[in-house]
Amino acid sequence: MSETLIVDSWPVLEWFRQREPARKRFAEILDKADRGEIALRMSRINRGEVWYQVARRWGLEIYPIYQRRLDTLPIEFVSVDDAFVDHAAEWKARFSIAYADCFAAALAIRNHAPVLTGDPDFLKPQAAGILSIHWLGA
Repeated sequence: MSETLIVDSWPVLEWFRQREPARKRFAEILDKADRGEIALRMSRINRGEVWYQVARRWGLEIYPIYQRRLDTLPIEFVSVDDAFVDHAAEWKARFSIAYADCFAAALAIRNHAPVLTGDPDFLKPQAAGILSIHWLGA
């Protein structure tokens, strides 16, 4: 495997919502991961963000359907430790981006990998040269 991408909640939610062009672009990346061409990782905090966004949008009773879909994706879910939380908190203080996004950024830095996203919150740290992103937005 030559490349690792850190999956933000944004592409997963766009994929669930069937929003184009992000849905198609994310599906292509999932296919590459299924073939073993790339590795996908996501913080468990970002997984939790997917959970509450789905529950809030479609209801708690619907979430198990989406949870099963999420569990079938070729994504490794990474737990956080105290150092990880501290790093995310530093990101929150420096860039004023959403707290869950800070965990995606911390995981990306820890893995020397770009964040797979279309969320404009990541553009500021990218412009500062601190973070690399793989853009799926329009």
